Amino acid sequence: MTTAGMPVSSAGLRSASSPQALLARLQAGEPTVAFVTGVSGSGKTELLESCRSVLNRAGTTVSSTPDKSKAAIILDDAHSHDPETLSRIARYAESPQATVIVASEPRFHDPAVKDLRRSIGAFGSAFTLTPLSRAEIVARAGGIISPVVAESIRVESGGIRAAVNAALVAARSAADGSREPEALAHEAISQWQQRRLMELDPTTLDVLTIAGLHPTPDPNTIAETLGIDDESACSALDRARGSGFLGATDVLLTSAATTLRVVRGDHVVASIHRALVDVLLAHGVLREDTAITAAHSGITTPALAQMLSDAAALAPAPRAVTLWTAALAAGADPGVAHLPLADAAVQAGDLDAATALVDTVLADGSPAARRDAVRIAASVAARRGSYSRCAALYRWLGPEHAGGDAPLGVLALIATGDRAGAEEFTAAAAGAPPTTENSRALLLSTGLVTSLTTSRAAAIGSVLRSASLSRPHDRAEPESATAIAALLALHGGDLVGARSAHTRSALARSATSTVTREKLLFGWTLMLGGDLDAAAEAVRSCEPKQFRDLVVARALAVAIARRRGDAGGLLNAWRDAAPVVAEMEVDLFNLLPVGELWLTAVRLGETARLTHLVDDADRLLGELGSPPAWATSWSWYGVQAAILSDDPAALVPYARMLGQAAGDDAFAAALADAGRAWLRVMQGNPDVAEVESAARKLETAGLSWDAARLAGEAALRVEDTQSATTLLQVARLVSGSSGPGAPAPASGPTDQTTVSQLSEREAEVARHLLLGHTYREIGAALYISAKTVEHHVARIRRRIGAGSRSEMLSMLRAAGYGPAGPE
Repeated sequence: MTTAGMPVSSAGLRSASSPQALLARLQAGEPTVAFVTGVSGSGKTELLESCRSVLNRAGTTVSSTPDKSKAAIILDDAHSHDPETLSRIARYAESPQATVIVASEPRFHDPAVKDLRRSIGAFGSAFTLTPLSRAEIVARAGGIISPVVAESIRVESGGIRAAVNAALVAARSAADGSREPEALAHEAISQWQQRRLMELDPTTLDVLTIAGLHPTPDPNTIAETLGIDDESACSALDRARGSGFLGATDVLLTSAATTLRVVRGDHVVASIHRALVDVLLAHGVLREDTAITAAHSGITTPALAQMLSDAAALAPAPRAVTLWTAALAAGADPGVAHLPLADAAVQAGDLDAATALVDTVLADGSPAARRDAVRIAASVAARRGSYSRCAALYRWLGPEHAGGDAPLGVLALIATGDRAGAEEFTAAAAGAPPTTENSRALLLSTGLVTSLTTSRAAAIGSVLRSASLSRPHDRAEPESATAIAALLALHGGDLVGARSAHTRSALARSATSTVTREKLLFGWTLMLGGDLDAAAEAVRSCEPKQFRDLVVARALAVAIARRRGDAGGLLNAWRDAAPVVAEMEVDLFNLLPVGELWLTAVRLGETARLTHLVDDADRLLGELGSPPAWATSWSWYGVQAAILSDDPAALVPYARMLGQAAGDDAFAAALADAGRAWLRVMQGNPDVAEVESAARKLETAGLSWDAARLAGEAALRVEDTQSATTLLQVARLVSGSSGPGAPAPASGPTDQTTVSQLSEREAEVARHLLLGHTYREIGAALYISAKTVEHHVARIRRRIGAGSRSEMLSMLRAAGYGPAGPE
């Protein structure tokens, strides 16, 4: 036929694009031309037998070669026939009334098969038998296996029909319940694979062996590895693809790897893999994953070990661990590979592995190796919350042997309060060569030393310059510059600076082991800023696996619960923190967590659990000269602890320390003012103007929750209602700026109206609450149960919109329900 002078193929008139369509055309008696491609065991022969049966029932003669009888042609395994036969079939298929059905394994390098497929496709159709899906396997099983087992069978068999059929036959034999169907199915697949592999020729097995190590092998690689010509390599690759043991991307079925090794033998497999690695290395195309697999399979060559070592030196921590481990398996010198492997292990979070590797070097290594081993061991110790061991390691090494790592000795010794020892390492650090690495470390230690003597801003500047010199995939160190910058900012109430440090660390994040720490410090920033919901989410998003991170996470959890006024949540958080408290030690960089745990312990009457930690913190800061950059926040915790325990005498030394720092530090000045205001409140003589001023300064310093608490407690203790109302309004206003976690600001004039709308019973409960009575005492006085009293209190709090118990008491007192009010 022609259209507009162009020849039109009769394709489509005799086509069938699936097995079902093919059988349907034959049953309808229509001429059909089809080329079916499928790997061994995919069901080609089964399909052709069905076609033959349909034609035989219709009285049609069926032949495998063209003749003068005009018979239908059905040819299986076309890939095994000679080119002349295939050419004759192609010509025969051109006849409009001919029925020709051919099946073949895929042959991408066989011109005769490709030409036949193209010819038949022009006059009919060509389709491929695809692997069985999970749903198809379930359907074939007839309900004897679950979808989960079907998926397991699909993966192990590659979806090959013959292997699936063997598995299902075996599964049906488990009807007596003596064995699990899945186990029987897997045994059957393994046995089928072994039988099939034993039928293949040696060269095809060689190609499959190559594919087991090097997915998607090309003919050139095969030829060079096996020592055969290119044509033989192409043919062998075709046969391997047609065997059914290679997936769509020429990857060897995982389930067949063990069986292939059994059929071939370990010696043959190792020999082929070694030759393959040599070829790939010679051409510079050995992929890292292939090299790793080769190394762990037992191949040991200097070239392979060097390639893996070179890749490991440039890789990020988790990948570097894998590569260094493989390099050692490939024969790398342990004296060269152990330390970088330990370094990478620290950054990847595997502290046990790192410790095992560096201990041998510490005991018997060269001076340079011992220096690196000390750095790595100190990094492990810091992550385990033991800066005392960090300091001990650097004291053992000595400043004269520290070289470019002397600044890390400064860090470790300052963290434990050893200022004199830190000065010795500071002197040694100045003599190190001015490399980028040494300069970065020196800037960090300089910032720490500066934080002990001059302004916090100058210290942070030096630390941030150190952070700017840090590189991705850097070496393991006890502490990161960005973390120290964030801590200095947090200790100074500079939440903007702390956020900036977090942003910097997120943009230039390197070691995996520091990611959790940086997230938790950001959560701390959110908590201090009053965004308790976001802070809680930051805690939930982390899975601290190292003790240092666990300390911060537990302390942050109690801090959030305390600020929410959640008594139950606080108790649960404290229970979680108790094991951490029992194990932890104090260092300069965990004073904030210790402070929060201290306040919680005071609140819950558990101070005996960490009195020693408080004493250690006081001693550490004293040995460092009580530097305001670090002592200010700790002194504020001391003030709050005295407030919670109602111990004005305990407040005095911490308030004095704040006062001494106030002259040069606005944050310390704000805390000093707040400390004085709190002392007057505790003494029962609050000054309204002083409290309001102190609360405003705390709010400006980023401590909105502390500001609201000061104003609220003062409102509870003033004598006149007007002053209480004023302070209550201050508390509401400053807490309203705390972020999403804070209660909404009061609406002003409606507050008193709302409080005055309490029911008579609620008013009675309110009066007793302000007298300090317990729920049980109130219940006894009003002839109701303590549980009922609890319900009344909850309703009162909801009715007046109080954000916490202390705020509720302040509002009730301001409304006149206290002892000074009318009965």
